[in-house]
Amino acid sequence: MIVESEIYPVGRTIKPHGINGEIAASVDSDVDIPSLKCIVLDIDGIFVPFFISSFRARGSEAVLLTIDGVSDENQAASLCNKDIYALRSDIGEIDSDMIDEDGGFYMSDLIGFTLLDEQNNEIGSITGYDDSTANSLLIVEDKDDNIRYVPIADELIEDIDPKNKTISINLPEGLLDL
Repeated sequence: MIVESEIYPVGRTIKPHGINGEIAASVDSDVDIPSLKCIVLDIDGIFVPFFISSFRARGSEAVLLTIDGVSDENQAASLCNKDIYALRSDIGEIDSDMIDEDGGFYMSDLIGFTLLDEQNNEIGSITGYDDSTANSLLIVEDKDDNIRYVPIADELIEDIDPKNKTISINLPEGLLDL
């Protein structure tokens, strides 16, 4: 059984591609897909390994994955809109405060962090991100299981504490009431 400490987020499945089971995915550019033994997806709360039979680039930021046993559009669709994880043993040890070459965090590094407002009240837990548009959004689940999309921009972030896995953010008034 795969446990959360054995995996690291490296991307997200987006949508089926064609009718033969291919899946369009966004994968961090520093991940060497051929070196991965498998990718791991959260299926109903269980981390399940899937073995890649082939992949090909699609544009500069996406790949098309073919997964063993997935042979049609419906099977592919059931695996879409999920975070992709790699086994830490495949990619080496990554520190929780890993920073990119510009001195910032990768969006995938923020998954699992707790988002706090300017008064240190918990907004929710970051469960994913959407960077498909010009304005990147954090996907945040609150204690009542409500999903919120929160814009993430340098000018909104007050503090990132990798040790305590928290982000303090100064949101425009009324944004969370939408």
